[in-house]
Amino acid sequence: MSEHKQQAPKRRMGGPMGGPMGGPMGPVQKAKDFKGTINRLLAYVAPYKFSITISIIVAIASTIFGIYGPKQLGKAITKLFEGLLGKVNGTGGIDFNGIRDILLFLLGLYVVSALCSVVQGLILAGVAQKVTYKMRKQIDEKINKLPLKYFDTRTHGEVLSRVTNDVDTVSQTLNQSMSQIVTSVVTIIGVLVMMFSISWLMTLVALLIIPMSTIFIGIVVKRSQKYFKQQQEYLGHVNGHVEEMFSGHIIMKAFNGEERSIKKFEELNDTLYNTAWKSQFLSGLMMPIIGFIGNIGYVMVALLGGWLAIQKTIAVGDILSFIQYVRQFTQPMGQLAQISNIIQSTVAAAERVFEFINEEEEVPEAANPVKLTDVKGRVDFKNVPFGYNPDKIIINDFNASIAPGQKVAIVGPTGAGKTTMVKLLMRFYDVNSGKIFVDGYGIDAFTRNDLRKMFGMVLQDTWL
Repeated sequence: MSEHKQQAPKRRMGGPMGGPMGGPMGPVQKAKDFKGTINRLLAYVAPYKFSITISIIVAIASTIFGIYGPKQLGKAITKLFEGLLGKVNGTGGIDFNGIRDILLFLLGLYVVSALCSVVQGLILAGVAQKVTYKMRKQIDEKINKLPLKYFDTRTHGEVLSRVTNDVDTVSQTLNQSMSQIVTSVVTIIGVLVMMFSISWLMTLVALLIIPMSTIFIGIVVKRSQKYFKQQQEYLGHVNGHVEEMFSGHIIMKAFNGEERSIKKFEELNDTLYNTAWKSQFLSGLMMPIIGFIGNIGYVMVALLGGWLAIQKTIAVGDILSFIQYVRQFTQPMGQLAQISNIIQSTVAAAERVFEFINEEEEVPEAANPVKLTDVKGRVDFKNVPFGYNPDKIIINDFNASIAPGQKVAIVGPTGAGKTTMVKLLMRFYDVNSGKIFVDGYGIDAFTRNDLRKMFGMVLQDTWL
């Protein structure tokens, strides 16, 4: 049953997306239709708009409570500082009751913020699982409707990669990145408001880090995108090769294919290693870059804040609050940069899933199929041409009539089309033209299940 693979179109070597590789580090195509894929993903999410809206509201509440915390902590520090000064000067003492009230209120804020985060996580986890369940269900229904040609031109690993890796990528993004996008945007806006409420001058100084961060993040993202995409594609190649070698281990050993198998695995694995290493390395650079630029911002804020405190323009506790806000401001910027990479990977994965769902299905069964109660066994081929590629016909106007009980042997060199004739007879492939009859009925008049029940097949295994 391997002869058809020699006649079939060569399996694409550009990965599951079908693009040319151009060597281990060659150019990789981005998502063919980024906007269309996003719209289709949104259609999957649309039935859960209410749940997502609730999760967004809860996320906003959680973020606001968390943002308001440093302001209260600054008030406590200011009270403590003023109390210490009062003791030193002999004009008063520390207001422990006031500090206690502020800290209790602060504790309440953080508890409510944490509870909101938990609720948001539970809601989004449910939505993500429902969406991916729907995807997997559609894939399961689709896989039984695909023609044999689809599986002949792809390894099992590549098909499994779409069912597992790609769907999991979409699930993780829905579960994690959606909430991060909301919280990051709300955090940036909320922190800016709180920073301006403390000191507009310190806020302008702190905002100087944004252009620097944007430039460096843009450079890293631009370089890392292609490696994330390439990593996803080569993962499918490695999975496919490993699956084939394990399932066909006996055949590989029988035909001394160990060295070829190991060599091919090493080539694929080395390429996957290189692309994964570069993508993760470049992605990992973002947080250190953001942290370095953020530290520069801390120094500038501390110097300016100290000067403003001496001028009695702001309180000492406000400096602590402002520094915490600067830290909160840089973190969501780094998260948004990371999410941009994740979204690219997710859209590529979703597009691969949708490509699978959109694959051309087998020719529909006959509306009123023939049911033979007594199969005689007469088979007729009439003017049957066939080619796995339309531009490469391997069988030309084949004609044959096999009477019931007659024994016929089809012989010829490898690739002549012997197994192909059997596949056509059992409708694993449909003829390009011409007709095949069983007991006088065209084979397309039977259901595939009824047709294949008429035959017994003994498969052959060979090493390619």
